[in-house]
Amino acid sequence: MEETHSFGPVVNQGTRILILGSHPGVPSLRKQQYYGNPGNAFWRVVFNALEVPDPVNYQERLDTLQAHGIGLWDVYATAQREGSLDHKIKNSTLNDFEIVLKGIPIKLIIANGKTAYKEIIKQPVFQSYDVVSALSTSGLNNGREKERMEQWTQAIRSVLN
Repeated sequence: MEETHSFGPVVNQGTRILILGSHPGVPSLRKQQYYGNPGNAFWRVVFNALEVPDPVNYQERLDTLQAHGIGLWDVYATAQREGSLDHKIKNSTLNDFEIVLKGIPIKLIIANGKTAYKEIIKQPVFQSYDVVSALSTSGLNNGREKERMEQWTQAIRSVLN
């Protein structure tokens, strides 16, 4: 298993919600895009919560998130993993959150799935933030679409409305 690296943070001075996943899966690494797996519902779920159309173009997706005060990153900077399942992550290292969080007015951190949430709540840097665990947008949860959509919509709108 080779070591893989997560992508850089997508944040700016207007970021009020930071969405943290675990680590990019194989399709995302191949495309070099957050949530690049077509089976992952991330883009659909977030744009539904924002009540805006999905621009489909990756850079426009990121720009739209940032225009709405939403940032993206992953908890693990590096990891070894066979495939894309979180329970297969081994030998991981954390991203340096303190540098990125400094001076950004984040009001809420949304953990995209259990793995990200379990890691976030262990880290002292996050103790002064509101953290919400949302059902993973992974294709494995597509059978829980209604529940997932409600969780994400409530979390995002709690800050942006």
